[in-house]
Amino acid sequence: MVMACRAVGGIPESVVPAAKALVLAGGAFDLHDDIVDGSYIRTEKCRKTTLGIFGKEVTLLIGDAFLIEGLCHLVDLRETLPRERVELVVETIKNGLYELGSAEIEELRLVRNLDVSPNDYLKIVRMKAADVESYTRIGGIIGGGSEEEIDALGEFGRLLGMIVILRDDIEDTFNDRFELASRITKESLPLPVIFALEDEAIRSKIRSFIENNRFESLKEIVDLVEKNKGFQKTKSTIEDYVSRSKELLAKVRDPRELLSLFNI
Repeated sequence: MVMACRAVGGIPESVVPAAKALVLAGGAFDLHDDIVDGSYIRTEKCRKTTLGIFGKEVTLLIGDAFLIEGLCHLVDLRETLPRERVELVVETIKNGLYELGSAEIEELRLVRNLDVSPNDYLKIVRMKAADVESYTRIGGIIGGGSEEEIDALGEFGRLLGMIVILRDDIEDTFNDRFELASRITKESLPLPVIFALEDEAIRSKIRSFIENNRFESLKEIVDLVEKNKGFQKTKSTIEDYVSRSKELLAKVRDPRELLSLFNI
């Protein structure tokens, strides 16, 4: 949000109330999502999540507290912004959070679903990136950007959010067998695996894993994903989003800081 504000010549400090609202609200959604997914531990190091430490009831209430605290910060925007900009910021946050919640509902259809197509999955990934669009769009609004700049920053944020999600999909598939096991049994399949689902051999392996939960078969699943170019196809999708993101930033008066994100 700070980078987007700077990109249109705004004062970065002015985004603080909106940033607090979105960070805390996003944290609330993450905690509630862990309850939905049953994510008690993460990664092969078996680190407990908040859900794993405190249980469902307390985690649900912590999420509620984050959401309430976050949205209360929006009142502070009235001290530094004209009314019409405050209304735009609030509307953007509302729409982003509603879409994020809708994405979580849609994603429930993908649990243990071996008939999902890459296009169906990417539609949900786009919805899940609504929060990142909110960050960049609000940065443009608060910074006083033109309508064209704000729209460009919004779509840039949407694509950036999708890039981050797909990067995590690659990590979950190839570098963390615990997360891959969780994705197969309790969540949506990552994109590299979805790209490989046309191969009946990988469908069979995944069905077997769902039924037997044998960790040793995960290597065979990953090998089949690589054989079917799941990594290359996902990487190509990300590269397309990066290219489109850079084109959008050409419409912003000073995109240098945002462009630097692609060099990390």
